[in-house]
Amino acid sequence: MRDRHAVVWTRISGEPVKMGELYTTELESRFVYDESFISLKLPGLGLILSPEIFGLSTLKWTRTERFDFPPPLQSLIPPADEHNFQRHLIMNYLETSGVKRATDLENDWNILTLSGHGGIGHLDTFASDEKAIAWYSTPALPQKELLARDTTLGFSLKNMLTWFDDETGNLLDFIGPTPSVGGAIPKLLLSIPKAGWNGTVGLPTRFGNTQYTDVILKLEKDTAYPGISELEALGLDIHKKAGFETPRYWLTEFNGIHAIAIERFDRDEKCIPVFQESIFSVLASGNREIQSHYDSSYDQIGRMFDNPRIVLIDDRRAAKKHLLKRLLLSFLTGNGDLHLENLSIQIRKGVSDFSPIYDPVPMRAYSIHNMLNVMPFGDYGDYIDDQNDPVDFTLALQRFNQSLGFDRNLLTEIINELLMVTDDFCEQVNQLSRLPEENKKNLIQIHKKIRALLSVF
Repeated sequence: MRDRHAVVWTRISGEPVKMGELYTTELESRFVYDESFISLKLPGLGLILSPEIFGLSTLKWTRTERFDFPPPLQSLIPPADEHNFQRHLIMNYLETSGVKRATDLENDWNILTLSGHGGIGHLDTFASDEKAIAWYSTPALPQKELLARDTTLGFSLKNMLTWFDDETGNLLDFIGPTPSVGGAIPKLLLSIPKAGWNGTVGLPTRFGNTQYTDVILKLEKDTAYPGISELEALGLDIHKKAGFETPRYWLTEFNGIHAIAIERFDRDEKCIPVFQESIFSVLASGNREIQSHYDSSYDQIGRMFDNPRIVLIDDRRAAKKHLLKRLLLSFLTGNGDLHLENLSIQIRKGVSDFSPIYDPVPMRAYSIHNMLNVMPFGDYGDYIDDQNDPVDFTLALQRFNQSLGFDRNLLTEIINELLMVTDDFCEQVNQLSRLPEENKKNLIQIHKKIRALLSVF
């Protein structure tokens, strides 16, 4: 692949501003912040790859198997998975516009410059400054009102791609007016009335406004994960009851497909992006050995907040307490999938903290995802200190709690709180209308087992 150049912009201040220049070769990516952007004292690419740390120095990123680009930019690219709906959509666009499928790096580059703007988070990537200026100056919807949702979706996938780039007007006609469901949870970015879901939808907001709110519409594949939408709703309800900040959501059917629409919290009340970065991106930016969103432990995340050289979250103790409480609640709800990409940090009104809750689905209801958790904690299951037996659940939880710097009293207090929060969990699971009985039984058994293990504290 020949050397390539792109630009990164952001609307984090409320107005579009250029963040810097991106250069990519076969071996590495290089990013340089604009001097004018540095003077604004705004967050940059990420918490580790920040203008405060790099200034005008060149940020060099040697390519790895997982990251062609610095992690915050790589997060804008849907993974190279044949079942990924978003990637399939964009790759079809590239083919119909005459761009042939090529190496993974070239495909990723084309995706980044085509659709790396207007998505989740605060970063917008373009092929040139001219493309950026044109995109920011063009309204996303010519209509003054949202479109009624019906069997034709209200707009075609062609319109979905004009959100990415205004040069796609005659493309993707062969796909048809409705999305084909691929993967476990295909997602669409949409806007709905500010008051909430009422059956009318539009393309995502491009400029700050108070009329609409942006949502992620998650489409359910009934054959693989029946009832997953209502499971996610249950997870959000329980986390809200436990005192966590959660977004609004609406369970619905979308063209005959069960779905859940979740309000985006990477936008403020005026639909202006806020800084957001996943823990995966943060860790991978500082540690090249992190190549997967499972390549860490909860203990390591806790230690990350104690780093004296950089403040990731303003209240370090509160951050570690949040992490402990999240992990305990994931055990009790049968989540099992609390990985690095399901934890994010936001900067809102100058304060750095954990983002609201997302993807708290009790995935252990499905047998293929029935794991206690996807990352280790407190050396659970390992042999340590020449012991004959591996570290069991109780000891691992004690060790993790100690690694966070907490005493047993705090651990017991949080456990008792969450046992009360989930006191009616079994009844809530049984009330789900579309989750198969076998999955309900599996999830209830898991909850009862964890509840018994935690009751000893």
